[in-house]
Amino acid sequence: MSDTETSAPKPSLDGLLLVPDEAGTAGTKRSDSTATSARDLVFKTSGATALAPVISIDRLWEAAPGTTSQMVRALELLKEASDNLTQAKSCNDPRTADRFVQRVQVGLPRLFACRSIGDGFGVIVNSIHFAFANLQGAPLNQDQINALWRVVRELRNKPAMTLQQGIERVSQLEETGLEVDPADLESLVEGSAEEDEQGLR
Repeated sequence: MSDTETSAPKPSLDGLLLVPDEAGTAGTKRSDSTATSARDLVFKTSGATALAPVISIDRLWEAAPGTTSQMVRALELLKEASDNLTQAKSCNDPRTADRFVQRVQVGLPRLFACRSIGDGFGVIVNSIHFAFANLQGAPLNQDQINALWRVVRELRNKPAMTLQQGIERVSQLEETGLEVDPADLESLVEGSAEEDEQGLR
Protein backbone atom coordinates (compact mmCIF):
# COMPACT_ATOMS: atom_id res chain seq x y z
CA MET A 1 0.00 0.00 0.00
CA SER A 2 1.39 3.41 -0.92
CA ASP A 3 1.79 6.26 1.55
CA THR A 4 -1.12 8.10 -0.04
CA GLU A 5 -3.65 5.26 0.36
CA THR A 6 -5.88 5.14 3.40
CA SER A 7 -8.02 2.42 4.87
CA ALA A 8 -10.81 2.29 7.43
CA PRO A 9 -9.87 0.98 10.88
CA LYS A 10 -10.59 -2.72 11.29
CA PRO A 11 -11.50 -4.63 14.43
CA SER A 12 -8.73 -6.76 15.86
CA LEU A 13 -9.19 -10.42 16.71
CA ASP A 14 -9.83 -9.70 20.37
CA GLY A 15 -13.01 -7.70 19.58
CA LEU A 16 -11.40 -4.29 20.04
CA LEU A 17 -11.39 -1.47 17.54
CA LEU A 18 -8.42 0.70 16.60
CA VAL A 19 -9.73 4.25 16.70
CA PRO A 20 -7.69 6.80 14.74
CA ASP A 21 -6.44 9.78 16.71
CA GLU A 22 -6.87 13.37 15.49
CA ALA A 23 -3.84 13.05 13.22
CA GLY A 24 -5.42 10.10 11.41
CA THR A 25 -2.92 7.56 12.65
CA ALA A 26 -3.80 4.38 14.51
CA GLY A 27 -4.63 5.27 18.07
CA THR A 28 -5.40 3.28 21.17
CA LYS A 29 -7.62 0.24 21.32
CA ARG A 30 -11.12 0.68 22.64
CA SER A 31 -13.87 -1.82 23.23
CA ASP A 32 -17.13 -1.35 21.35
CA SER A 33 -18.85 -0.44 24.62
CA THR A 34 -16.47 2.47 25.28
CA ALA A 35 -17.73 5.82 24.02
CA THR A 36 -15.35 8.03 22.09
CA SER A 37 -15.22 11.80 22.41
CA ALA A 38 -18.31 13.87 21.64
CA ARG A 39 -17.14 14.28 18.02
CA ASP A 40 -16.59 10.57 17.43
CA LEU A 41 -18.99 7.72 16.80
CA VAL A 42 -19.24 4.39 18.55
CA PHE A 43 -18.88 1.45 16.17
CA LYS A 44 -20.16 -2.09 16.65
CA THR A 45 -17.43 -4.66 16.08
CA SER A 46 -19.46 -7.82 15.65
CA GLY A 47 -22.66 -9.08 14.06
CA ALA A 48 -24.47 -8.15 10.88
CA THR A 49 -24.00 -4.44 11.49
CA ALA A 50 -20.30 -4.53 12.28
CA LEU A 51 -18.67 -1.09 11.96
CA ALA A 52 -22.10 0.53 11.59
CA PRO A 53 -22.30 3.75 13.60
CA VAL A 54 -25.09 3.97 16.18
CA ILE A 55 -26.47 7.51 16.34
CA SER A 56 -29.33 8.59 18.59
CA ILE A 57 -32.15 10.68 17.11
CA ASP A 58 -31.19 13.58 19.39
CA ARG A 59 -27.57 13.51 18.19
CA LEU A 60 -28.69 13.23 14.58
CA TRP A 61 -30.81 16.36 14.88
CA GLU A 62 -28.65 18.19 17.40
CA ALA A 63 -29.37 21.91 17.21
CA ALA A 64 -27.10 24.82 17.75
CA PRO A 65 -28.31 27.45 20.24
CA GLY A 66 -30.97 29.63 18.65
CA THR A 67 -31.89 27.09 15.97
CA THR A 68 -35.58 27.01 15.08
CA SER A 69 -35.57 23.77 13.10
CA GLN A 70 -39.04 22.26 12.80
CA MET A 71 -37.61 18.76 13.29
CA VAL A 72 -35.82 19.78 16.49
CA ARG A 73 -39.00 21.41 17.79
CA ALA A 74 -41.04 18.32 16.97
CA LEU A 75 -38.56 16.07 18.79
CA GLU A 76 -38.76 18.29 21.87
CA LEU A 77 -42.57 18.18 21.83
CA LEU A 78 -42.65 14.41 21.28
CA LYS A 79 -40.24 13.89 24.18
CA GLU A 80 -42.49 16.01 26.38
CA ALA A 81 -45.51 13.95 25.31
CA SER A 82 -43.65 10.68 25.83
CA ASP A 83 -42.56 11.75 29.33
CA ASN A 84 -46.13 12.69 30.27
CA LEU A 85 -47.45 9.36 28.99
CA THR A 86 -44.74 7.51 30.91
CA GLN A 87 -45.97 9.26 34.06
CA ALA A 88 -49.59 8.41 33.19
CA LYS A 89 -48.68 4.74 32.69
CA SER A 90 -47.17 4.51 36.16
CA CYS A 91 -50.06 6.22 37.99
CA ASN A 92 -52.36 4.12 40.13
CA ASP A 93 -54.86 6.96 40.43
CA PRO A 94 -56.89 7.36 37.20
CA ARG A 95 -57.46 11.08 37.83
CA THR A 96 -53.73 11.76 38.18
CA ALA A 97 -53.06 9.70 35.05
CA ASP A 98 -55.68 11.71 33.17
CA ARG A 99 -53.97 14.98 34.12
CA PHE A 100 -50.76 13.77 32.45
CA VAL A 101 -52.72 12.64 29.39
CA GLN A 102 -54.41 16.06 29.17
CA ARG A 103 -50.95 17.66 28.96
CA VAL A 104 -50.34 15.56 25.85
CA GLN A 105 -53.63 16.75 24.37
CA VAL A 106 -52.75 20.39 25.05
CA GLY A 107 -49.46 19.96 23.11
CA LEU A 108 -51.12 18.58 19.97
CA PRO A 109 -51.65 21.95 18.21
CA ARG A 110 -47.91 22.63 18.41
CA LEU A 111 -47.19 19.17 17.00
CA PHE A 112 -49.75 19.78 14.26
CA ALA A 113 -47.73 22.85 13.23
CA CYS A 114 -44.82 20.47 12.49
CA ARG A 115 -46.87 18.17 10.23
CA SER A 116 -44.85 19.04 7.12
CA ILE A 117 -42.10 16.78 8.47
CA GLY A 118 -43.82 13.89 6.74
CA ASP A 119 -47.10 12.23 5.81
CA GLY A 120 -46.76 9.59 8.52
CA PHE A 121 -46.13 12.27 11.14
CA GLY A 122 -49.18 14.23 10.01
CA VAL A 123 -51.59 11.29 9.97
CA ILE A 124 -50.54 10.18 13.46
CA VAL A 125 -50.89 13.65 15.00
CA ASN A 126 -54.28 14.18 13.29
CA SER A 127 -55.51 10.76 14.42
CA ILE A 128 -54.48 11.39 18.03
CA HIS A 129 -56.31 14.74 17.91
CA PHE A 130 -59.53 13.13 16.66
CA ALA A 131 -59.18 10.30 19.17
CA PHE A 132 -59.23 12.84 21.99
CA ALA A 133 -62.07 14.82 20.39
CA ASN A 134 -64.22 11.71 19.99
CA LEU A 135 -63.75 10.79 23.65
CA GLN A 136 -65.53 14.06 24.54
CA GLY A 137 -63.60 14.45 27.79
CA ALA A 138 -63.74 10.79 28.85
CA PRO A 139 -60.35 9.53 30.15
CA LEU A 140 -58.23 6.99 28.30
CA ASN A 141 -58.10 3.49 29.80
CA GLN A 142 -54.78 1.83 30.58
CA ASP A 143 -54.58 -0.06 27.27
CA GLN A 144 -55.18 3.15 25.36
CA ILE A 145 -52.52 5.01 27.36
CA ASN A 146 -50.03 2.21 26.69
CA ALA A 147 -50.79 2.19 22.96
CA LEU A 148 -50.55 5.97 22.71
CA TRP A 149 -47.22 5.88 24.58
CA ARG A 150 -45.82 3.28 22.15
CA VAL A 151 -46.94 5.23 19.08
CA VAL A 152 -45.53 8.53 20.37
CA ARG A 153 -42.20 6.89 21.20
CA GLU A 154 -42.01 5.28 17.75
CA LEU A 155 -42.85 8.60 16.10
CA ARG A 156 -40.08 10.30 18.06
CA ASN A 157 -37.55 7.66 16.99
CA LYS A 158 -38.68 7.89 13.37
CA PRO A 159 -40.45 11.22 12.82
CA ALA A 160 -40.13 11.15 9.02
CA MET A 161 -41.97 7.85 8.61
CA THR A 162 -44.00 7.17 5.50
CA LEU A 163 -47.78 7.48 5.21
CA GLN A 164 -48.15 3.69 5.27
CA GLN A 165 -46.04 3.42 8.41
CA GLY A 166 -48.14 6.15 10.01
CA ILE A 167 -51.37 4.33 9.12
CA GLU A 168 -50.01 1.14 10.69
CA ARG A 169 -49.35 3.02 13.96
CA VAL A 170 -52.82 4.56 13.85
CA SER A 171 -54.26 1.03 13.53
CA GLN A 172 -52.62 0.20 16.86
CA LEU A 173 -54.65 3.00 18.45
CA GLU A 174 -57.87 1.80 16.79
CA GLU A 175 -57.31 -1.70 18.18
CA THR A 176 -57.73 -0.27 21.70
CA GLY A 177 -61.12 1.22 20.81
CA LEU A 178 -60.02 4.76 20.01
CA GLU A 179 -61.97 6.44 17.20
CA VAL A 180 -59.40 8.26 15.08
CA ASP A 181 -61.66 9.70 12.36
CA PRO A 182 -63.63 12.97 12.55
CA ALA A 183 -67.01 12.42 14.22
CA ASP A 184 -68.91 13.90 11.27
CA LEU A 185 -67.02 11.96 8.60
CA GLU A 186 -69.42 9.02 8.72
CA SER A 187 -72.48 11.27 8.32
CA LEU A 188 -70.82 13.05 5.39
CA VAL A 189 -70.11 9.74 3.67
CA GLU A 190 -73.66 8.52 4.30
CA GLY A 191 -75.12 11.81 3.02
CA SER A 192 -73.02 11.60 -0.13
CA ALA A 193 -74.14 8.01 -0.73
CA GLU A 194 -77.81 8.99 -0.34
CA GLU A 195 -77.43 11.84 -2.84
CA ASP A 196 -75.82 9.46 -5.34
CA GLU A 197 -78.75 7.03 -4.95
CA GLN A 198 -81.31 9.77 -5.50
CA GLY A 199 -79.44 10.96 -8.57
CA LEU A 200 -79.64 7.47 -10.06
CA ARG A 201 -83.42 7.25 -9.64
